[in-house]
Amino acid sequence: VSQVPVAEGKSVQQTVELLARRLEALGADKQGTFGVDCETYHTAATLGTQGQTGKLMYVMHNSEYPLSCFALFENGPCLVADANFDTLMVKLKGFFQNAKANKIESRGTRYQYCDFLVKLGTVTMGPSARGISVEV
Repeated sequence: VSQVPVAEGKSVQQTVELLARRLEALGADKQGTFGVDCETYHTAATLGTQGQTGKLMYVMHNSEYPLSCFALFENGPCLVADANFDTLMVKLKGFFQNAKANKIESRGTRYQYCDFLVKLGTVTMGPSARGISVEV
């Protein structure tokens, strides 16, 4: 996965459209859409951890794996769980709190080019576009 800079004088959406036209000109075929989202959780303040910085956990969903949910702990293990993991996180709100302003999404189009699957997406945080991602 790579972040692509926005073309000078263009918006994020205009740059994505330009890259899509380039892929199609090379002969890439559209294969549908994709979506990835990531929510950030931080450890809740408890009596024993005052003065310490909280640990972060990132919970991700990927349209390529609709029945799975992925959790990545800061400097720690990665967990693969079923889609009901979100329900568990609600029950663990005493330990992990959702950092609501930090939900990031990447959505876009999948292309097949020869043996390669290329995903071209717009990265958004809240209502605003923040960048472009390309996954090969």
